Amino acid sequence: MKTKDLHAMSLPDLEKQLKSSRQELFNLRFQMATGQLENHRQIRHVRRTLAQILTEMIEKQFQAASQPVAPEPAPEPVAAAKPARRRKKEEGA
Repeated sequence: MKTKDLHAMSLPDLEKQLKSSRQELFNLRFQMATGQLENHRQIRHVRRTLAQILTEMIEKQFQAASQPVAPEPAPEPVAAAKPARRRKKEEGA
């Protein structure tokens, strides 16, 4: 998969691609363990694709987090009500 293709994908699409690549890597490892894998370089290719997908996902998340968000209007200050003062009880009363 080319990086241009990854740049064009949205975040949900990247997540789907990540899931399918992880499944493919699992299947290749299973084939290797059972001796059915003919081309062992496929594992390296899938691992590289996984890394590229993860890198692109992190970049997109970082860009989304760093984009300026419209600031919320500051709440108007409310005059705090002063507590009523208590009078001291007079002595001798």
